[in-house]
Amino acid sequence: MCKNCTKKTKSDKMLNKKEVLNNKKLSIGIVFGVILTLITIILQCIALFTPHWKEITPNTHSLYVDGVDALIRTEVLHYFNSIHRHSRHSYGLFQRCEYLLNNSSSYNNQPDLADFVVNNQRNKCTKNFLPRYRDDYFNECHSLQYYRFCTKASEKNFDINNDYLHATFDLSTSSANLDSKMSCDCHYPPYVFVCQIVGIIAIIFLFFTCLLFGLFPFCTNSHYRLKIKYFGILSSLLSIVFLTINLIVILKHLEYESIAYLVAIQKHYKSNQIYKLSEDTKIAIDRFLLSINIRIGYSTIIAWIAFGLSFIDGILLLVTCQMKHNYRKKESHTNLKSYREIEQHYTPFRFTEVPNDSQTLSSPMHVNNNLNESTSLHPISEDEKYQPLRIFNEDEV
Repeated sequence: MCKNCTKKTKSDKMLNKKEVLNNKKLSIGIVFGVILTLITIILQCIALFTPHWKEITPNTHSLYVDGVDALIRTEVLHYFNSIHRHSRHSYGLFQRCEYLLNNSSSYNNQPDLADFVVNNQRNKCTKNFLPRYRDDYFNECHSLQYYRFCTKASEKNFDINNDYLHATFDLSTSSANLDSKMSCDCHYPPYVFVCQIVGIIAIIFLFFTCLLFGLFPFCTNSHYRLKIKYFGILSSLLSIVFLTINLIVILKHLEYESIAYLVAIQKHYKSNQIYKLSEDTKIAIDRFLLSINIRIGYSTIIAWIAFGLSFIDGILLLVTCQMKHNYRKKESHTNLKSYREIEQHYTPFRFTEVPNDSQTLSSPMHVNNNLNESTSLHPISEDEKYQPLRIFNEDEV
């Protein structure tokens, strides 16, 4: 009996040591996972709300567009000199910034640089708005002044009756403009709007992953722990998917804002079946892209880091939740141990053999009659007790 007791105590000590080690591993994994997920959320928020997903700078101070129609050449040169020649642009999902280059001080008399000179600012950040209108309103809405308004005013409604627009751009109040003023509005580019929604959804799923990490050690039921594991893995996978979509969409639209003004011209001529001008505009766009340098900014780099950390979050959650098997062993061992203690506490019932009626028959009983003759009456056995009564005939009586 003592040997069995020592074996039990040794096994209990071993299980307790394993339990302590597993709890330490679990606590370390949970703390590290929660911190890593919070870092991922912070990095994703920084990337989402900073205007540096892409940087655009001019490669040269002069753009040569030969072999195209004079109308297209004039339009492209005017756009390059007014927007990109003397400034650096950075674009984000909510804002865009324009930085005045050091060698542009001699061009302070140009209208697009007036804001920088008057306010003594070398940079200006506004909402990442671009003109949006139907091709039917191309003649009324497509203008460099309208483009400047959307990129610098941070307002959606391009109202030509506004006094500020009259003073700045000297616009006329024709009936055509009055009819089209509500169609010439400023909006986020379509891909930017999609990336905003996808990025916010990714942050929400990252928050759910962090919450499930924190709830895991407080749950003592293995069934609930299994649910937390599955929901955590699902939340982590969805965050990875949405972060991937966000990065792919942004990388496919690195040139969008810089050529949106020129692409609108190409689409207009193509829809009106003026293919010669459409092809010339396409050639001019290619020449324009050679004159600027487009590269990813630090917001994109931060987004890539958050994307990599989200992978680590999912793997860490999967590895940490594998400790539930040890917990099941511990749970089954404690149940078995408690069952044995209950079994030892209550002594088992001992059933003794009950003798048959034939074995408990008493000795014969002696009865004296009136004639002083003694007769012995044997006790009735169990078999004789249920025999049918005998009926006597008259002769026998």
